[in-house]
Amino acid sequence: MTPAANPFDVLPAALFNPLGSGGHQRHYMAILLRIYALAEFNRYGLTRDEVVAEIINYVTHEGADALDAEADAADEAAPPDTTDARTYAGWVLRRLFDAGWLEREQSADYVEYIILPDYAFTLLEALRAIQEQKPREYTGQLYAAHQLLTSENDDFSPALALKQAYESVRQLVRGLNELNQNIRRYTERVTRDRPVAELLRLQYEDYAQVLGPSYHALKTSDHISRYRRDIVARLQAWQLDADWVHRAADELAMQGRITPAQASHEIDHFMRFIINNLETLDPLLGEIDRRHAQYLRTSLRQIRYQLVGADGGFKDRLALLAKGLARLLDEGGSALPADAPTFTATPLRQPDSRSLYTPPQRRAPFRPEPVAAPTLDPAYVRAIRAETLASLGQVITPAKIQQFVAGFFNGHHTLHISDLPPETFADAADLPWLIYTIAYGNHPEVRYDIEPVAGEPVDLGPVTVQPFQLIKRES
Repeated sequence: MTPAANPFDVLPAALFNPLGSGGHQRHYMAILLRIYALAEFNRYGLTRDEVVAEIINYVTHEGADALDAEADAADEAAPPDTTDARTYAGWVLRRLFDAGWLEREQSADYVEYIILPDYAFTLLEALRAIQEQKPREYTGQLYAAHQLLTSENDDFSPALALKQAYESVRQLVRGLNELNQNIRRYTERVTRDRPVAELLRLQYEDYAQVLGPSYHALKTSDHISRYRRDIVARLQAWQLDADWVHRAADELAMQGRITPAQASHEIDHFMRFIINNLETLDPLLGEIDRRHAQYLRTSLRQIRYQLVGADGGFKDRLALLAKGLARLLDEGGSALPADAPTFTATPLRQPDSRSLYTPPQRRAPFRPEPVAAPTLDPAYVRAIRAETLASLGQVITPAKIQQFVAGFFNGHHTLHISDLPPETFADAADLPWLIYTIAYGNHPEVRYDIEPVAGEPVDLGPVTVQPFQLIKRES
């Protein structure tokens, strides 16, 4: 296997030289991120004047005071005076050109454009993600993989669906590992000596914004168990289907311009990666739960320790209160300040009739009233029975449908729906017979089958249906 190339063999050798090790590095990075924000969605490229104007805006409004500091020890020459913002912007641009962060490109009309190389886009996107500190979102990653692998339609592309599902699962597993490591980092931070205010900020602001939403989504909407079984079952079925693997490999070979053998190896790698990672996620999820609980316990214990002291704190708090009262007396105070906490006690109420003990009283035995069944008029009973029998007689049964359809065959084996008499379904009242004729087709108690046929829709009274034919079963 060929070893992977070192990234620094691809990047320019002096890429990080302008950043240096002093205070100027933050300004270089802020300027680069501004240029990246301009170039990210720019369709025609950035002109030199636009970039210079952006650097001047930064120097004038944000970094002018700090940029007057001494140059980094590693700089070949000190930067010019920031009072001349345009000169300073040109100096910064030259340093970024020399380092490889930016490139020049001149058009036919001699307009100079500033280009960010591909590696600069990748690096600056990662640096901007670090700058923004947004919580990682897991919503949709596993759902997208589930939809890609389980929703086959006419335009389904097996190679593309498998590749996209592989990327989604890979990002999910990477994000879970990142979440696990972040919980560890926060646990270590709260164990250090920090004031109570800082601990509370970490507990209710930093943690709630960075880890809280991600952890909540992981345990609810994006829970692994919701989608894992369907994904693994589908991939295992594909692994056993040699024709599917061959078809997906041919498609991937055509898309990626690789040999069929390489494509087959990639397909196998994608499926094994997804199955193995989804089936072995439980230990990682358990570790995340353990670290999450540990973080909460550690941070709250640290806050409680600093609030009440090492021994339980009650004795120390009484001593602190006595010292405070003595200080007030020394200052000539005769009453507590208005904002001082007051003593509280549970209010007392005078006894009343409900406050005294009341012995239990025996209840009288329950005697239900006798149930009297009403006597119906015989004539009313006969009317209800006749009405019920009439309703049952109107029910459309398979036997009635068989008798209804048999009258149309007239010795024929096949009967097209358009060959029925026009008055058969002319009225809306006859529509239930058409519905039940279709519904009871292929029923074991009838002696005909229904088979759809090609052709134009047929008008049957108030409705239009797709053409079908009735086929008489052999006795």
